[in-house]
Amino acid sequence: MSNKRTGRMPPDHPDLVRDRSGGMCEGCLVRPAADIHHRRFLSRDGKHNLANLAHLCGNGNAAGCHGDAHSGACPDGWSISAWERRSEDSVPFIDLLGQAWMFDDHGGKHHAGNPDT
Repeated sequence: MSNKRTGRMPPDHPDLVRDRSGGMCEGCLVRPAADIHHRRFLSRDGKHNLANLAHLCGNGNAAGCHGDAHSGACPDGWSISAWERRSEDSVPFIDLLGQAWMFDDHGGKHHAGNPDT
């Protein structure tokens, strides 16, 4: 993936995101993940940091959880506003079961409010 404005995604980030998700969609937790989604879109000044990346099912911007993330039909944290001042590692990602997760820039995640899980 290349973008002149944001540069290239570090080559290890796709593997780190896949390791974090275990290959399953971090949104629905049911289907295999196929896409890496930028929670703060690149067009909204998003970067390739790991806390900004979610592993979602779908096919590009058209289907599955990845399509929902781009349509606005998703829980909080899937699409982060350009106006949001908090960094991505401070914005919880709410899966479709209602669980709130915090992603970090080291490839990890934990339940929001409980860093031990």
